[in-house]
Amino acid sequence: MMFNKISFKRLSAFLAVLILAVSVSLTAFAADGDDDEYKEPAGMPIINVISGNVYEIEPGQETNIALRVRNTSTSVAKSVVVIPTVENASDNPLKVTLNAQSSNIGTISANGERTINLTVAADRTAATKTYAINIKFQFLNNDGISYDSTSTIYFKIKNASGVPVFNFQNYKLNPSTLNAGDSAVLTFELFNKGPLNLYNAVVSLENLDPAGVGVNGTNQKKFSKIWAGTKETMSFNLTTNSAMEDGSYPVTVKVVFNDENGTEHTYEEKYFVSVGAGNGKNADLRIENVKEPSGIYGVNQNFDFSLTVKNYGDAAAENIRVSAAEYGEGGNIVPKSNSTFSLKELQPGKSADYKFTFAPTGNASSRNYTVEFKLEYKMGGKDYTVTQYGGANVTNPDKDEEEGDKKESKPKIIVSDYKCDPVIVMAGENFDLTMTFLNTHIEKAVKNVKMYLTMVEETSSENEKSGNVFTPVDSSNTFYYDSIAPKGTVSKTMTLYTVPSAQPKTYTLTVNFEYEDESGNEYTATELLGINVKQVSQVDTSEVFIPETSEIGMPISVYFDIYNTGKVDISNLKVSLEGDITTQNKSTYIGNCSPGDSNYYEGSFSVNNMGLNNFKLIISYDDPSGEQIQQVKEYTINGTEPVMDENMGGDMMMPEDMDTQEGISLKAKIGIAVGAAAGVIILIVVLKIIKKRKDAKLIADDLDDDMEGKDENEQL
Repeated sequence: MMFNKISFKRLSAFLAVLILAVSVSLTAFAADGDDDEYKEPAGMPIINVISGNVYEIEPGQETNIALRVRNTSTSVAKSVVVIPTVENASDNPLKVTLNAQSSNIGTISANGERTINLTVAADRTAATKTYAINIKFQFLNNDGISYDSTSTIYFKIKNASGVPVFNFQNYKLNPSTLNAGDSAVLTFELFNKGPLNLYNAVVSLENLDPAGVGVNGTNQKKFSKIWAGTKETMSFNLTTNSAMEDGSYPVTVKVVFNDENGTEHTYEEKYFVSVGAGNGKNADLRIENVKEPSGIYGVNQNFDFSLTVKNYGDAAAENIRVSAAEYGEGGNIVPKSNSTFSLKELQPGKSADYKFTFAPTGNASSRNYTVEFKLEYKMGGKDYTVTQYGGANVTNPDKDEEEGDKKESKPKIIVSDYKCDPVIVMAGENFDLTMTFLNTHIEKAVKNVKMYLTMVEETSSENEKSGNVFTPVDSSNTFYYDSIAPKGTVSKTMTLYTVPSAQPKTYTLTVNFEYEDESGNEYTATELLGINVKQVSQVDTSEVFIPETSEIGMPISVYFDIYNTGKVDISNLKVSLEGDITTQNKSTYIGNCSPGDSNYYEGSFSVNNMGLNNFKLIISYDDPSGEQIQQVKEYTINGTEPVMDENMGGDMMMPEDMDTQEGISLKAKIGIAVGAAAGVIILIVVLKIIKKRKDAKLIADDLDDDMEGKDENEQL
């Protein structure tokens, strides 16, 4: 029995140690399984402004803007802070503030939205332009990792009174061409065209050189105030050095002034002074290849002359003027095209072709009329003139019959000469028209002479007419002379304004005469003048925001306004992107744009290459003459490698890591299962052994009791 007791104790101790080992093993496996469990990272929230990104605001006012903000990701954004800043702060007139509720907007759930309220104020003198404001967001994800993002919104300001609008005009150099050592007077105007005054204006000539073009006397003119809508005329005495070479020399015309707020502004432009005629060489201009019209032409039937001007000399000729007019008393055939052409320069061996169109008037008789072609040019500061002649046959039976029945000759008034300054009239601007009127009669004077101008534009339809293209400035359209002596002349200079919408072509201006002879007989007559009009088109844009650096493949947004600042309609307006970029729309067609109107372009692109990426922004359009005009802006963007977010990249597992983690977790689970099964089996075996031992012990005790009783009975 002693053996059984000792064995039972040893068995119990062994069982306790075994259970403890199994427990420790199970705990270790469980701990290992807990450590190897994979936890998915929270991810990166993405916050952007989703409401419109362009707003119009008024200068000098505060504007409240409500912006919709959205979390476009599937991750929650916590502790969201909004920080607005102006872009290019030194040149940005905007001030932006947030109310208290919009500065910290708390949590935005996945695909959730919030509204923030901005107050934007613009200076009263803010220039007409588009300005940018950046909205920066700082936030955390569910793992407490910090992120930030930025959205840009734009504000358009149209300010007609922010900065004075002016220009320099009517430059005149007398004489127009100088030799080395000569002097001249430069005269021009500063025209304040806008609604604001200029203060403390200083106009000066810069870029002067004593060895070249200089100034005799002061190079500055000062004005305490230049009223809106007024002009100031100024002149400077220019000098040239006697040792300077021939050529064209720039002089900088500069103005510095203050606006109504006291802000200083500076503007400069170049004026070129031409010196010399070419190192002793001479130009030799000739008129050749004159082609006369064939046939006989009636009243108002057009006929053409053509000719060629060629320079046979060894130096360039300058300030060339080619004109055509009826030779003699005039008034019988008149130009129906431009009667004068100008050419700045004609190089040696070069030629230029010209064509003139004429038509007979009702005053013409049936005969041949002569046209005089005059070639004028400058060389070495001297004037040269070359003439040539051509003829045309005219028929006018009505005039012939009138002259046959006439008992006495009638006095006539004609336009013997006229000049436009400038020769090519710009639409939307003034020009001076100087006319010389001749009384052609050799004996009779005319009196009570009334003259007035009319203009009817010729069109393809007899019923289609336009309004007046030319309007007198500061004068009447009608003028009067008491009398004009026989063979006498009078002159009249008028300033005319050309309407901005005038199409570029030659217009016919009619001079109407009403007068009497010495006997009181009344007469009427008309003369036709050709005025050549040219139109200027101009397209400007607001500032274009292009970053200096961008990741490859990252979209870059482009937005800017387009203004028709010219004076004519433009058509086929188009914006194109070309270069080392990728974009869905390389060309965007906008269409037609009237003067003063604006439009906008909005698009996006991404750069293709590491390092420098060059691309062009091209704005093209057609002017009224059909000529295509292009404006090209070139940009360079440094392309960089796309950057992966460190937090997201650090928490993400590669496939082989995931396999390893899954392998460890599986071992832990197998170990736990095996340990548990072994423990259960051991426990069952031990319990059975204990039960058998107990049963055996009970049987032994019973046998002992029986044996002891039996001995006692035997003893008794």
